[in-house]
Amino acid sequence: MSSFKVLAAAHIAQAIPGGKVVIDVSYFGVHVHQETHDLCQELSCPVAEGDFVLSHTQTLPGFTPPGSYKLKMTMEDKNNQKLSCFSFNFKIGFGSLISDS
Repeated sequence: MSSFKVLAAAHIAQAIPGGKVVIDVSYFGVHVHQETHDLCQELSCPVAEGDFVLSHTQTLPGFTPPGSYKLKMTMEDKNNQKLSCFSFNFKIGFGSLISDS
């Protein structure tokens, strides 16, 4: 299994008492995975007004096919109101060959 860490810096105008983080993953544009986490497990709640950094480690299955992926992370409050959303593309390739010259 392999994993990667996502760090998202944001600013909020008012405190957030709780909510959820929704992670969607697409493979070549086809939705393949979704998971939901309690916001208070990702950040210390209530999230105070001002700047904060959300740190999330995403673990990939033992076999993850090579190709183009898109990860979308959405933060929602307890009323399912979208607070923030960001996405990024990434690629998983075949193992690298390293030669000694």
